[in-house]
This record gives sequence, structure tokens and C-alpha cells, in this order.
Amino acid sequence: MSPKARTLVLTAPQAACLTALRRRKDTAPKIAIEAKIDVRNATGALRALAVLELAKQGHTKRWHPTARGKICCFDTVSARPRRNSGLLGSTGQRLLELLDRPMPGSEIVEKLGVTHQRVRQLVIKLHAQGSVAFGDPDKPFWIVMRTADKTPFLSRDEERVLSVIPREYATDATKIRLAARMPERQVHKILERLIVRKFVEAFEGLHATEVFRITTAGLKHPQRAESPSCARAPRLPVESDRVRNVLSTISVSGKLRTRDIANILKLPPQSINALVQYLKRKHFVEKKGQEFNAPYSLTERGHAVLEEMTRRQAA
Repeated sequence: MSPKARTLVLTAPQAACLTALRRRKDTAPKIAIEAKIDVRNATGALRALAVLELAKQGHTKRWHPTARGKICCFDTVSARPRRNSGLLGSTGQRLLELLDRPMPGSEIVEKLGVTHQRVRQLVIKLHAQGSVAFGDPDKPFWIVMRTADKTPFLSRDEERVLSVIPREYATDATKIRLAARMPERQVHKILERLIVRKFVEAFEGLHATEVFRITTAGLKHPQRAESPSCARAPRLPVESDRVRNVLSTISVSGKLRTRDIANILKLPPQSINALVQYLKRKHFVEKKGQEFNAPYSLTERGHAVLEEMTRRQAA
């Protein structure tokens, strides 16, 4: 009797795999994840479906339901459990113990010292048992986590933006957009979400525009990676060595008159007076008194500019 003439009865794994095929899952790992079985069971079920002419494998090794497989009705019966099929083994136990946080599959491979294929098989088996979850079921090797892990999970785009924000300094949305290679509108929306979740903070920058700095929580998030294309710092509002020397001299003393600054730096008083007036207009310095020759001190913005200039000189 041909397969088409028999009453269609599928085992639970076969039925689950056929359902996964109908949902456009086309590789054995994806089908196994969708069906919540391990890869070995999925492969066996797919071969059985092929014999029943319900599934076929193309020249690219991807699986597809046949015309009959797309529309057929079937009954389901329990499959006979395989001996020791639920046992993880020592490597599987080590993998589960390793997952103290969400972790990329490549890191699991490195720490376990086994092949990518073996880790892939193990995490899919753990998923079938309800022990692990995936950040993206279509790409299970991207992020693997314990099912009970409550770590706030980031989308791929959120992870990308968080990873390009530098740890040493604040930067603006334009620099972040360029580093992440994403549209500006999308970057702004992601930054808003990261701020709400306290992974990033925003404040007024040296140009009186909004800049962003990563928080301690953001630095510690397991999905943040040190990106080789970190966002650059915004251009400074002032960049000359003379300005930095004047700001530094005032900062060291706390407050100074212009003639004292000129004497310390051994520069013409007229030149220093003009420079201090320029810095005053930029709101980097302010007078500490009403008298004509009252001393100057740095404003909060002046301290921030000096700090950033000093950091960049040392870098």
C-alpha cells in the first residue's frame, strides 16, 4: 500500500516538524527549535516525512513541505522514547553551569573547548528541555540564556548602539549614528530606550547640545561588546594649546587676575586680556567680584572643557 493510500498518522516529533515546515523553518536546527526537540530527533522525523512524501530537501539542503505536506490532515501518536535521550552528559551540564548570564554562542564554544556544531546541538537540546532560551530563535547562536534569566535583553540594534558608545567620554547622536551605521531617527529612538533602562545617560555637552554617556549598568551588560568602530568624541568648542594653558593655570590657582595669568605664562598682558574676554563670552570663565580688576575663575563648563582637552592630549 502506498503512503498516500494509508490513513495519515504521525508521531509527535514528525507532526511538530511538519508544523515547523509549514511555518517556513527550513533547516534542521531551526525546525528542531520550533518543534522543541533535539536535532537528532528532528533529522529522523524529517527523513520519515520525506518517505511519506510530506517533505523534501532541496539542492541547498534546506527542507520544504511538499504540496501534500502543506494541506494534509493527520492524527498524532506519541513516539517511543529513545534510551537515554533526555540525558545531557558532562558537556551539557558544564554548558548549563556556564550560563550565569546571556552569552554568545562563540563565547560558549571558546569556554567549553568543543566544536561549534557540538555546542549548537547541546543548546538546542537544552531548549527542547525548557532549560535555555534564545535571543533570536532564527539565529540561536547569537545569544543563549537560561530560561529563568531575568537580565534585560537587548535587540540586535540596541546591542549595536550600546557597543559603539565609548566608556571614556560622552559623544553625540551624530557620532553614534556614524559608528553604528544606522539612520539618525532609528538611533535617537534606541537611545531613548537605553536611557529609560538606565544603560545610557544624556546631558548637555560642551556645545550646549545633547550628548550621551554609557552608565555602569551599560558597561556591565553582557551584550555590550568592545566595538572596534567606537563613536568618536565631538569636536571641542576650543582647541588651541594657549586656551588650554590659560584654563589650566586658572584651575590650579582657583582664581586669577589677567595680569597674574600673563606673568605666569610669560605672555603679553594685552594678548591674555583679549583671550580671557573671549573665554568669558564662551562662558568658560567668570569674574569673582564687581571691581574692574577682579580675578577670574573657571565655570562648570570651563572645567568640563579643560578636563576633555586634558584627556585628549593624554590619549
